[in-house]
Amino acid sequence: MNMISGPMEQALATLLDKQAITEVLYRYCRGCDRADEEMLRSCFHPDSQHRHGSFTGTSADFCTLAMQIVTPLLACKHMLSNVLIQVAGDEASSEAHYLAYHRGVIRDSGEEEDRITGGRYLDRFERRNGEWRIVSRLGLIDLERYQPPADRTLQQLPPDRRGGKYPDDPLYQLLRQGETVRR
Repeated sequence: MNMISGPMEQALATLLDKQAITEVLYRYCRGCDRADEEMLRSCFHPDSQHRHGSFTGTSADFCTLAMQIVTPLLACKHMLSNVLIQVAGDEASSEAHYLAYHRGVIRDSGEEEDRITGGRYLDRFERRNGEWRIVSRLGLIDLERYQPPADRTLQQLPPDRRGGKYPDDPLYQLLRQGETVRR
């Protein structure tokens, strides 16, 4: 006997949609952090529009710019919180707070510098062919801070205990092992 029907069935469908949308947001963060361009691009429909900081244009062009920024970084970390999603059929809107950390090298001095930014992603999603992706993004910046690194032990860790970029980050080895297990 099926215990879920009517309003409960709709509530479950909405929860599944919200989870699928949340995973798109998480994939965006992973794509940036690991400099995984294919993953980053998979978050947006081909006609998606983007406004973030001083950038205005297509999300495809933003992905190109993002890869130019994150690929040379020594470290990158995007974190999301306060994700709120409203679903209406095959359309949805979301607000997600982010905190982003970037460790890079200053061109003029060659010294390392940490940049921390925070803000919100305001996204419009559409489900096309059963898949949720972003059709427009407004990236708001609420805070920004530059500071010299203050690590104490990070550089002493072996490379396999620190995050890296695609395809060398230990995540991709784990994912490849999972593919073997599923076969």
